[in-house]
Amino acid sequence: MTVNPITHKAVLLLRPGNTPDAFTQRLEEAGKECFVHSFIEIEPLPVNKRQLTDLKQQHWDGIVIVSKNAAHYAAKAGFTGVPSNYYAVGPGTASFAAKLLNTPVSCPTLIHQSEGLLDLSELQKLEQQNWLIIRGEGGRELLADSLRARGASVDYWEVYRRKQLTMNNPELVQQWIKSVGTIVVTSAEQLGYFLSSMPHSALTWLDNCQWIVPSHRLKGLIPFGQSDNIKVTGSAADAILMNALIADGKTHD
Repeated sequence: MTVNPITHKAVLLLRPGNTPDAFTQRLEEAGKECFVHSFIEIEPLPVNKRQLTDLKQQHWDGIVIVSKNAAHYAAKAGFTGVPSNYYAVGPGTASFAAKLLNTPVSCPTLIHQSEGLLDLSELQKLEQQNWLIIRGEGGRELLADSLRARGASVDYWEVYRRKQLTMNNPELVQQWIKSVGTIVVTSAEQLGYFLSSMPHSALTWLDNCQWIVPSHRLKGLIPFGQSDNIKVTGSAADAILMNALIADGKTHD
């Protein structure tokens, strides 16, 4: 692997929640300074009571919870006690949804992406089945398209939206440029808003940074750096991202 010329040890974690949590605290315990910033604000969509009643009364062969936000706002709306086979893309969302909705939630063992979920044996033949995907407004169509191609009827229930947060803090950007050597991003929207908010003076820094992303799809959206500078983890789970960050630090110390 090419050794990156940047020697900074700080990490920039691009995800909602600008306050310290268990993940950032563990990073700091491992000797890594961490900045957390989000270019996205999550807000709930209005709940249509009639739609919610219909969704709870309908028979679903499978329900997919695409994110922790989807689980949170579905539970907050009152979507509980609905019998079905529940699925999530990764273990973090699966565990979170299982607690909120009080039901078992399955997820892929290794590949924590839509592609991994679609590889599960029970999702291969879905003729005459009804499936519900609970998600935010918009998003990828791969999962629904694939389920339909396998014979399922698929409905969406969109329970939140993502809103871009404007970046008006050039001093913070300069602090990142001086301190950060690794950028972690798990969302294509987050990545897009981040890149569009960066000044031209940040291009060299972005090109030299190490990047950690959960998928090759996201890697392909990064227009900076050499391939060796972008690590694909295969999952956005905290434990896997943490292992990648610690390994990255050992490689470049």
